[in-house]
Amino acid sequence: MLPVIGQAPEEPLLSELANVAEELQAQLGEQFHSLAVRGSASRQTFVKGVSDIDLIIFAQSSEVPNLFPSHWITQTSEIDLEWIKPEDFLFSSKYRWLRFSLSFSGYCFGPQSILSKLPAPSLGPHAIAHLHGAHKWATSWKIFFSEAQTDAERKRVCSWLMKRIVRSLFEAEMLVLNVYSRDIFPCANVASSAFPQYSSMIWQAAELAIAPSSEFQKISEVAETLLPFLLKLQSEQRLRCLNPVSPERTL
Repeated sequence: MLPVIGQAPEEPLLSELANVAEELQAQLGEQFHSLAVRGSASRQTFVKGVSDIDLIIFAQSSEVPNLFPSHWITQTSEIDLEWIKPEDFLFSSKYRWLRFSLSFSGYCFGPQSILSKLPAPSLGPHAIAHLHGAHKWATSWKIFFSEAQTDAERKRVCSWLMKRIVRSLFEAEMLVLNVYSRDIFPCANVASSAFPQYSSMIWQAAELAIAPSSEFQKISEVAETLLPFLLKLQSEQRLRCLNPVSPERTL
């Protein structure tokens, strides 16, 4: 089992998200269930102007996908917004990782807290967010980069890719070590210790995750070095999940 670390975001983000929840309640009435925030904002690692906001609207209304609260939140330039029906979230296998993520480090606004319906977070294959799908996103980043129209969009692709690389390398080891984190520094620290032959490039990926570049060559150098190794680890991880190692320690 993992400790529950979800906390209320710091001000003024806390008040802004509370206002979003109130606006959703006003627009949707009884169809609105709750607004959940996850990621750095609810882990106390949010950095204004750098971190994005990960939001999930739980509601029955089909109008929700047309609601975009970007103009309600001044603390970030990028919002990752999802709409999910509460019953789908609670019972569909599609949301297994997301259920784990919210129970571990989520925070909820609104009349009903979805968190109260979730089991306590436990470490297992369901806690792997990126490594299982590495073969998909590892081949798509160049498409996303070529479609980006501005330097800001290219930097978002860079950060998106580098976060997945660093976290996936960590995920390759976390079930063996019986530890869990989503923060870039501890993930890079574990990954560089586990794979010292790639240590320098792993730390370069960690730096680009936090301070992204719009230069294709700089991004490609890291990607072309680490992605083939990462895809190899993905295959090994699948076998490891079939033959789990007994946990030795926890965070």
